[in-house]
Amino acid sequence: MIERRPLLGFLWPHTAPGPLDHDARQDRWLRIPPRGPWRWALLVALSLAWISALPSALIALFVAPSFYALALAVAVLLPTGALLLRGWVAGTYVSDRGVKVLRILSTTFISWDDVVDVRAESTRRGWLGTPIPIATQAIALDTPEELVSTTITSVGPDLWLRPQAWDACADRFRLWWRETRD
Repeated sequence: MIERRPLLGFLWPHTAPGPLDHDARQDRWLRIPPRGPWRWALLVALSLAWISALPSALIALFVAPSFYALALAVAVLLPTGALLLRGWVAGTYVSDRGVKVLRILSTTFISWDDVVDVRAESTRRGWLGTPIPIATQAIALDTPEELVSTTITSVGPDLWLRPQAWDACADRFRLWWRETRD
């Protein structure tokens, strides 16, 4: 069954919820954890830089139309804008159906039925996405096929330098898994 909803359809409740509260399903994807201050600062700064580069490229394109100006606009600014938009939505999302891990260049969906265990593992990851490895904690989903890593790490831009937020996020994720696995 295909359900069509308006553009801002997430603002309205499901059209026909079940008679009991436990029959209603969560169709909306919730981001765990919410965007942190470091992610906001980084994305706002990058968005402002991109927005300030866009008019100069358009002026160069209209003032002196050439192959190089067009190449700059198409080959640099459009992919950069697309990656920047993807950066705004990157993260780990949960719903009653499962977990969706959105990275800049890939998306992974895992149904709650496939998740055997949710655990916090100590690992070495890049600090704030850079190749500088540091010890960190990360939420991982244990499935029958493989161990799936999420974007929830203690050194990510959402939880960096916020240990209480890391603990709350890990507890919230485990609670969501326990509530939806039956």
